[in-house]
Amino acid sequence: MTPSIVYDLSRLVTRVLNATPNGIDRIDVLLARHFLIHGDFKALAVGLGFTGPRVLSRNAALAAIERASAVWREDLAAHEGSPAYEVVVARLLDASGGGAGVPPRIVASRPHRPLHIARTIIRHLPPGAQSPRRAAPRGALYLNATHFPLEWKRHVAWLDERPDVRPLFWIHDLLAVERPEWFWGREPALHAQRLDLLARRGAGAAVASRAVEDSLRDHLARRGRPNLPIVRIAPPVAPIFAAPRHEDGRLVQTAFFIVCGTIEPRKNHLLLLRVWRQLVARFGREAPKLLVIGKRGWNNGEIVSVLEDAALRGHVIEVAGLPTPDYKRLLDHCRALLAPSLAEGFGLPVAEALRARAPVLASDIAPFREQKGREISYLDPLSEADWREAIIAKAFDLGPPMSSESAAPMGAAMWGSAFFAAFDAFLRNLTA
Repeated sequence: MTPSIVYDLSRLVTRVLNATPNGIDRIDVLLARHFLIHGDFKALAVGLGFTGPRVLSRNAALAAIERASAVWREDLAAHEGSPAYEVVVARLLDASGGGAGVPPRIVASRPHRPLHIARTIIRHLPPGAQSPRRAAPRGALYLNATHFPLEWKRHVAWLDERPDVRPLFWIHDLLAVERPEWFWGREPALHAQRLDLLARRGAGAAVASRAVEDSLRDHLARRGRPNLPIVRIAPPVAPIFAAPRHEDGRLVQTAFFIVCGTIEPRKNHLLLLRVWRQLVARFGREAPKLLVIGKRGWNNGEIVSVLEDAALRGHVIEVAGLPTPDYKRLLDHCRALLAPSLAEGFGLPVAEALRARAPVLASDIAPFREQKGREISYLDPLSEADWREAIIAKAFDLGPPMSSESAAPMGAAMWGSAFFAAFDAFLRNLTA
């Protein structure tokens, strides 16, 4: 009998309100398309409802995925670049060190946001839509790959009324409960609720690294579920990161680095900003530039204060809302992606950069160590001196970039059919 999947699209439906996706969003899209279009399962999609989750028609589910991709401009041609990309390039090429009138932050526009909100409510929350409590096939797997909104009791209450439905969650990390000081107010308590639901009702879990698997097994053992099936499988990287390099002649000789991720304490932006102050003091206008890509998160007052420091104006460029095709094009030209995180569950920007064959300087932490590749170097996340010297070495090496023809595939992240074959096999074993 063909297994059935109830795939939770709740996060993806709401992310239509964001200008650009993050790593989890890109994984969510790949998984949703697999199960709703290409998979070997009978798939049913559910989304947020005012009184609980509601079943989406297949057409509505696919439309939600495509609308999010359109809002995020995921189909932007490699050679055309968004307005935000052109502003970034202009700042990278500006040798004047910036001016007092130049805003320190570039924020990409979010077109027609009220229209997208209205379309989301009207198209994806139809009146009279069924609850999965009634519509879910007997013995189905309920798959939530994003953590959201497992902390909402009204969203998951139906699972207790349908004990035949077997939940499986992708647990990206346990950092909120392990290091609560790094997170915003209620997040540690909310993440504990998600993990408690997994321990109480879960049929299995997926994780991306051994570090997360070890933490999750310890956590579940303390809650009486030591033998919960767990698959450790590196997440898929979006195909765009393996696309051929599309050269922007303006950037070929421009020395710049990228750090990508939400601006929050555990990403360790402060280390890089201290290093850049040293580089500017030493090299002046010849100092390489740092492109900080990501939205502002939480507990980041000190980071933002340094980002807006006039001494770094023109040398450190912050940008939010950059479409993925633009990000890939910048990866193709940067001296290296910098990943100085203090802790991660996996580190998708590292996997994406390796797939794009961009050099990577990464913290020497266990999840990054699993991401092996010819062009990754590991550094102490507490040593400014190590990062400064590694960045200088990369900044002033003007050798040709590695070509896609001569470079072997890199990184630990799985690719296309190999990932889905392994993941599908795990799911089928749960329903056997």
